[in-house]
Amino acid sequence: MTSNFLFYTSFDLTNSHFTTRFRWYIPCPVKYQRWSSIFRILSVELWIVLNISIVFAVFSTTLVGRYSCTSEWHGYKTQTSSFINIWAFILGVSVSTMPRTPSLRSLFLAWVCFSVAFSTVFQAFLTTYLIDSGYKTPIQNMDELFASGIKLAYEPDFSFIFEIGDETEVSKIHRNLANCPSNWVCVEWAKYYKNVLILFADLSAEYYYASGDFVGENSKPLMCKLEDGVVLPYSLTMMMFHGDPLMRRVNDIIDRVVEAGLFNYCISLEFNRNKIQKPKIALVHPLDDYYSFNLYYLQTVFYLLLMG
Repeated sequence: MTSNFLFYTSFDLTNSHFTTRFRWYIPCPVKYQRWSSIFRILSVELWIVLNISIVFAVFSTTLVGRYSCTSEWHGYKTQTSSFINIWAFILGVSVSTMPRTPSLRSLFLAWVCFSVAFSTVFQAFLTTYLIDSGYKTPIQNMDELFASGIKLAYEPDFSFIFEIGDETEVSKIHRNLANCPSNWVCVEWAKYYKNVLILFADLSAEYYYASGDFVGENSKPLMCKLEDGVVLPYSLTMMMFHGDPLMRRVNDIIDRVVEAGLFNYCISLEFNRNKIQKPKIALVHPLDDYYSFNLYYLQTVFYLLLMG
């Protein structure tokens, strides 16, 4: 039994032989899609500045091409053709015709310098994100948990925990409580749909990890503990009649067993047995960090170059 919430006047509790915690477990962060990371290279402000710069360059090129003192190619006298040439410089491809007038050439020289600097940085980050796109930012504390509005779930047997908690936090939990057909259905939603948080004891979560229920492909965990999400620490203990003369002897045996590590050893044996007996055993692929580029990943590049 646990020594935190079960009390009887006619019984005494022995020394605890194991201590664990109830805490919230969140779905582990997932990776960004590789090509969706193209928008993470620049911040929103920089994307706006880039678009404004392109518009300003197009209007400046068209204005200089139309009102230059000498004759200029027709390709620099319309906004459409000017945009195509400006876009070609950004992509690093050649333009159809080179400008004639010194003023337009000076303007294009400045744009070429900007395009080279921008393309170098952009391609470096793009290659990095294609190789490893990174993980989405997970929920890191209880404030972010409640602000996210994600649903919460726990077994009905754990309802006693929230009867002794903070009223404000308990009200938030009940307001965001998930409506699941069963607790294990909520666990499945959390693992595969990433839309539910689950309350687990650390010991139970370690058991599910050992049995492979919380492990996905390449031994990647599906559920991660929320470090700030401890709801209740509790200890496992035994219960004896009040005034039992063997209480001191039992406590002495429990202390010796704990100090010798026998209880933890029994738990580790149980975990190892589950790893062997469970049919689902996660396999680690040695080439998990190897990425092979092919035409599928480069199709967006060809679409962008086609515009140039």
